[in-house]
Amino acid sequence: MKKTADFCRTHWFYIVCGILILIQLVFSLRFMGRQYFSLDEVSQIGFIAKKNSWGRIVDYYLTSEVTNLPLWPLIAALWYRIVPYGEGWMRLHTVILTTIFIILSIKFAKEYKDEKTGVIMAVLMCISSLVMHKCGLTFRVHAFWMCFTSLTLWRYVKRLKSMGNETMRDVIILGLSMAGLAYSHYFGCLTIVYLFLVDAVFFLRKRIKGIFFVSYLIAGGCLLPWFILMLTRRTMDLADFWPKTPTFESIPKALMYIVSNDEIVFILLLLSMIAAALLMLDSILNEGRDFDNRFARFAFAFMPLLFIVADYIYSAHINTRSGIFVSRYFLSVLPAALLSVAVLADEILDRISEKLGVSAFMIYGIFIIFMVTYVGSPNYYYDVKDEVSAPFDNTYGNIRDRVLDDVRSDSVKNVIAINANRANADGFEEYYLERGGEWPDVHVISNDDSDMAERIMSADTVYIYQVMNGTPDVFTDIMGDTFKQVEHDKDTGLYVFKRV
Repeated sequence: MKKTADFCRTHWFYIVCGILILIQLVFSLRFMGRQYFSLDEVSQIGFIAKKNSWGRIVDYYLTSEVTNLPLWPLIAALWYRIVPYGEGWMRLHTVILTTIFIILSIKFAKEYKDEKTGVIMAVLMCISSLVMHKCGLTFRVHAFWMCFTSLTLWRYVKRLKSMGNETMRDVIILGLSMAGLAYSHYFGCLTIVYLFLVDAVFFLRKRIKGIFFVSYLIAGGCLLPWFILMLTRRTMDLADFWPKTPTFESIPKALMYIVSNDEIVFILLLLSMIAAALLMLDSILNEGRDFDNRFARFAFAFMPLLFIVADYIYSAHINTRSGIFVSRYFLSVLPAALLSVAVLADEILDRISEKLGVSAFMIYGIFIIFMVTYVGSPNYYYDVKDEVSAPFDNTYGNIRDRVLDDVRSDSVKNVIAINANRANADGFEEYYLERGGEWPDVHVISNDDSDMAERIMSADTVYIYQVMNGTPDVFTDIMGDTFKQVEHDKDTGLYVFKRV
């Protein structure tokens, strides 16, 4: 018994973090197969479809899908080719990556301060519905991108800890991590630029050596050839990007989004910014007292707000036609935001423990239980569970089942027309029709297809799936009086037209 108690006392950090990680992992494994793929997930499968060669996949991201980068799609393509059929098997990949992301974020917080901060970071990460859903339960790049974000921030803090005595080994490792981040997402590149600006301040103050620049040379040198090739080969018009122009109210909404709309965490985030600003002001007024630590804290605390405000200014006032204000893009600042919350919460809990004369173990235990039950439970059982069970934007499998019932009893020629890009049509056809089991002679067409009219007019039954909002005019204008609408399912957005 004594040995067990001693073991728990010695390894409490790993035990608590392990339990929290296990909770989120079990939940993710339980729900990863509950939801049909969404529009973006089906399009992603279209980009990495089995019929596409590896060269064709890379070419997609050099030409028509230039707003994304190729590193994760190539890994996802390999995963797609080796796992059995099923949404759960596909999302297992992102569940694993999300678990790694959480572990790296904990290491980042522990390296920045101590084990108690690391435990609070574990709590915040594991109760976040944003982490669970957008990363773990979505077959997209987010989890992979967040792994490299946390890895980069962890290695960056490790290098800061040796400020003035940086080794080339640490600088190169950080540079390689940044290169992976740069190839994960373009907002990852903005994270690298932000860290460079922070380093520039330290360098001008002669706190770090000039070899810090090697990290950025590695990251930039790796991405630059791809970026230049993309600009010369792209077919996508970057002047008309799809996001809506944000309003000033978008700024606090984006901050709330980062913390999964959890009011308690949001308040702590705002307080952490205020605390960091006051400490920075005190340092300036007192001849740079503890400047290095306070500036690093300030940089992490204000990273979310600065990213969001800069994006707002660009998207609302500089380039309104092709703004980039998209809530999920701000995942980039999630680790820094939660680190700031964890640091402040750690300081508050320490102060409470000291003032009340109560053991820190009890105070931290109460905090963990409160956050898991009061904040985490609603996130898990309402936000995430409802999201993965909702019919909205998850109807591809339902459409497949509905059309299959008709086609089995009807030998006429059928097509499914969707108002989405060709990659979405490819993903739908390959995954839900070809891989989903034996399938009669029915094909999917997109409003991007050059032979769209010919294929529609050669069919006997046309199923129009309204993936996007709007009306099916792009298809019905072609059909004219040759086809008659016989059904419209408002729940799924499916129209059925039969030849007259």
